[in-house]
Amino acid sequence: MSHIQKVAIVSCGSIGASWAALFLAQGLQVSAFDINPAAETFLRSLVTDALPILSTLGLVKNATAKVEDIFFTTNMTKALVDADFVQENGPEKLDFKRTLFNDMANIVRPTTIITTSSSGLTYSSIQLGIDKPSRPERCVVGHPFNPPHLIPLVEVVAGGQTSSETISTTMEFYEKIGKRAVHIKKEVISHVANRLQAALIREVMYLLQEDVARVEAINKAMSYSPGLR
Repeated sequence: MSHIQKVAIVSCGSIGASWAALFLAQGLQVSAFDINPAAETFLRSLVTDALPILSTLGLVKNATAKVEDIFFTTNMTKALVDADFVQENGPEKLDFKRTLFNDMANIVRPTTIITTSSSGLTYSSIQLGIDKPSRPERCVVGHPFNPPHLIPLVEVVAGGQTSSETISTTMEFYEKIGKRAVHIKKEVISHVANRLQAALIREVMYLLQEDVARVEAINKAMSYSPGLR
């Protein structure tokens, strides 16, 4: 785990930028890639806002961390070439993911772990489109909750070809940077926490439709009982 010092972000929307803020605050070297040059402005704005909050919460290991330390580029090779760990946050489109993972694998070192923030695709479905030389065994899901720099949970889900070493190293890495990592044993769309949340929403809608209670009552019932546990 100690070998992970350089982390690359692929796609710098809200999830990717939030990951970048956390990685930077934890003292890691961060490079960020997005095909859209305008993503740099969004990335640096979010990280600038996030660092003081992380400091207040005691989540900053590198007190001198500043947004300028992040290397942003529209060239994926430059962002990934010396990365120890990659966090991908691109669109939830299967063909796109397969192409992207082959491209990333052709850039990074053989030992580099490649994770995806995906919840809408299983990793096995992505791995089926990854060439064997790309070493699909070092690829795994690392699904966060938005914003990743503040919400601790991250779900680690293996694909059918993911190695046990990749799982253990990824779990250890996330825990070391302050995340609460859970290993999901079996692949299922949306993983676990999103499905639990969806079940709760369905029950709330049922209670409202059946006129069992008003919104305010349901909110209080949740906030001052299960929500406190």
